[in-house]
Amino acid sequence: MGYRQVIIKKSEKLHLHDNNLIVQRGEQELKVPLEDINFILIEDNTTVVTTKLLAEIGKYGICFIVCNDKYEPSSIMYPYNYHFKQLENIEYQLQLTEDLKKEIWKEIIKSKLKNEVAVLCRTSKDEDIINKISQYIEEVTPGDETNREGLAAKMYFRSLFGSQFIRFYNDEINASLNYIYQIIKSSIIRTLSVYGLISYLGINHKSKVNNFNLVYDLIEPYRSIADLYVYNMRDEINYPLSFTVRKKLINILNIPVLSNGKKCTLEYSIENLIRSYIKSISTKEIKLITPQIIE
Repeated sequence: MGYRQVIIKKSEKLHLHDNNLIVQRGEQELKVPLEDINFILIEDNTTVVTTKLLAEIGKYGICFIVCNDKYEPSSIMYPYNYHFKQLENIEYQLQLTEDLKKEIWKEIIKSKLKNEVAVLCRTSKDEDIINKISQYIEEVTPGDETNREGLAAKMYFRSLFGSQFIRFYNDEINASLNYIYQIIKSSIIRTLSVYGLISYLGINHKSKVNNFNLVYDLIEPYRSIADLYVYNMRDEINYPLSFTVRKKLINILNIPVLSNGKKCTLEYSIENLIRSYIKSISTKEIKLITPQIIE
């Protein structure tokens, strides 16, 4: 897999030449080796993209994201039939029992709440809420049937972004959160495809109209990492989000986190999580490697 994120703000044409992405604008051409790329995000809705390039993008396991007029990611193209053990991994997913799903979900939620505590220890330092969420961590049951995740969220966001903050309002913080979550989801979608998993076979999310149930499950430990990233750049965020801000938000994939006790990029930790998920469902033992905020 590559390591570079390519953002196309303005271009007349994207095409392929000698296994390179060619970004053409007037007389100018920019060449990027496909083997170096993990993401292409295109914001210019007038750009022409050749089908030959799209075919090679899939071959190299590159995630191709197209934005709408508001520069929000709206469509994703990801690799198809990429993994050599795809059928085997799908069978593991189909054989996953409800009891094992509940145990996996318990570990995911505990990881999410631990990261929320770490975020608040660095930001609001509200001891009452930190202690309450820490208590919730110990109370999480299989399947989180007592909804400790939801109870924590109500106090967590207002402690982090202020008592007036309401999730999903149209403001700069919510716009940044929506954007950065979508970038992480796109990386998870791509990695699930690369490892031969079906994204609509979820753990806790089970919607019949959501093709990305598993993505919505696996992103949970990453949300608070993204929240902290947005919090740290809150003074430079404008609304609508500028190109400079969007470019910085995409860089979330390159920030360091702890994964299996070792420091790595957030994007690499997604691979660790998904490999550990496959190991968990194949051995029927919980071996999840979730990301942690670095102390």
